[in-house]
Amino acid sequence: MIRDPRNHRHRLAGSGDGGHASVLLIMLVPVITVVFALVWEGGQMLAAKSELLDIAHSAARSGTHQIDTAATLEQGIPVLDTAAAQQAAIDHLASQGLTGRVLVEEERVAVLARTTYTPSVLPITATPIEAEATATVLQPPAG
Repeated sequence: MIRDPRNHRHRLAGSGDGGHASVLLIMLVPVITVVFALVWEGGQMLAAKSELLDIAHSAARSGTHQIDTAATLEQGIPVLDTAAAQQAAIDHLASQGLTGRVLVEEERVAVLARTTYTPSVLPITATPIEAEATATVLQPPAG
């Protein structure tokens, strides 16, 4: 039995669901959209936390630049001016529009910077994020 090729093509083109969207597609699009939004927000939050960590490191370094000149000349090694170091780190955080805590111990400055991340895609509440960084005054090499 020989089939007419024109009928076969017509049958393939005409077969289908008549343009109706499948239930799977209707259910899958919102799920993929939500997954994409979660991945996007997670990435944006990590980027914000990385930027916050950079600022915390900068604030800690700015604190370690506050050397007590008289004590340094007297002892022959860098001595940190604790009050000036704390104020410099706090000022650096404030200049970036952030809040946080600063702890100065001997030659070490520790900074905990805080901010709030507000999601841009998902309609969820803002999330507080923190980053902690430390910096230490380096002693000159012996010799």
